[in-house]
Amino acid sequence: MALPFQAYRSNIIFLLALIFGMTLPKCYLIGRILILPALTIIITITLLRFPRGFFRNPSSLLYSSIQSNIMNYLVLGNFILLSGVFLIQKQELWIGMVLVAAMPLSLEIIIMGNLLRIENNYVFTSIAGTYLGALLIVPLVSLGFLKYINPNYWNIILLILCLIVLPLLISRIAIEREWDKIVNKYDDMIMDYSLFIVFYAITANNRNFLMNWSVDLFIIASIAFVSTFLFYFIIRKVGFYFNAQENKINSFILTGTMKECGLAGCIALTVFNHEVAVPALIFAVFTYIYMNWLKFRFRNIAGSDNQSKT
Repeated sequence: MALPFQAYRSNIIFLLALIFGMTLPKCYLIGRILILPALTIIITITLLRFPRGFFRNPSSLLYSSIQSNIMNYLVLGNFILLSGVFLIQKQELWIGMVLVAAMPLSLEIIIMGNLLRIENNYVFTSIAGTYLGALLIVPLVSLGFLKYINPNYWNIILLILCLIVLPLLISRIAIEREWDKIVNKYDDMIMDYSLFIVFYAITANNRNFLMNWSVDLFIIASIAFVSTFLFYFIIRKVGFYFNAQENKINSFILTGTMKECGLAGCIALTVFNHEVAVPALIFAVFTYIYMNWLKFRFRNIAGSDNQSKT
């Protein structure tokens, strides 16, 4: 069973962004300027895929939202946060770990949800729930863990509003007025360019730092590996122990292993020192490797299931 190109195109764009960022970093200032509008476009177009009237009945979304916030923030976020606090020495990298821990779900779970046969409504609800949860989590985490470095909290709050509230409003207006039909013709191309800008900016701005690999970076990479691959096996074991259904286990896997690293990198480059964005980039690399591994694993499982039915 071959997966459509759409399932792989984000991986190709991400890889190109890394290559160009490391080999042609001279446009790093332009990338730093464009990263905020590029990420806003990505989030807005993603929200255009939510069905009309999705947010009109919030009570029906409550259960899935609570579940996704527990997995994304209490389980995954706390692990990343506490690991960074006790293991990372360099302040900029530690701040970057705090930002990654405070991020909502990765938007890539829309594609992964289709692969793992999870209902679209659950996937959309999980994304919406964690993004709305970020409006509370990010300020709280900033107050609790970043107060000693005196960040500009108003800039952080304004940035979160621009990246969450503004795309939500624009997408709902576009859907109500049926502008989304125009955008849908070009959304893949727009998403590709925007994704490239986001990760090119993060990579190019940190090229020199990444060329001098340190112990802290190895620790971050280890934490990223554990929070993806090892968490996958732990969640599956726990799910099977409690006799949970396969699609339910898969939904816990996605919400408990994937963070929106581009958002963390954007906040880091906009509000903090460029080195603060390094953990977001490392986590993004492991997330994309992890997603490809999941695609390969579940493609083989689906193939074996089809053969057993014939």
